[in-house]
Amino acid sequence: MPSRYPLDPASPDAAAVRATLQARRDALGREIGAVRDAAETRGADVLDHKDEASLRERTEVGDAEVARDVAELREVETALRRLEEGRYGLCMDCDEPVDPRRLAAEPFAVRCAACQTRAEQARALRR
Repeated sequence: MPSRYPLDPASPDAAAVRATLQARRDALGREIGAVRDAAETRGADVLDHKDEASLRERTEVGDAEVARDVAELREVETALRRLEEGRYGLCMDCDEPVDPRRLAAEPFAVRCAACQTRAEQARALRR
């Protein structure tokens, strides 16, 4: 992963990041589709209360998986948009460069570690 940010959208480094983000976007789309397809076929097996409980549990797990995947998909789309705007690799809150190691581990990160921690703490307080 490059260490100079923001990336020029036309650079080879940006092309590599773009390919990684697009591959993740496509994988998330497939995962969401698979969970939704499975949800459509689940109800046919319900025979008794035990089956109903099992179905509810699988539905809740599937819903949680979709919610997680949709949230990540939004983050990937935001990173792709920032890449095209020439802002990829800059924290959306403080405008400082995001650590390249963070972007290597999480290419859709839009905040530096400090700002991400603050955002998560603020979200936890709102709950």
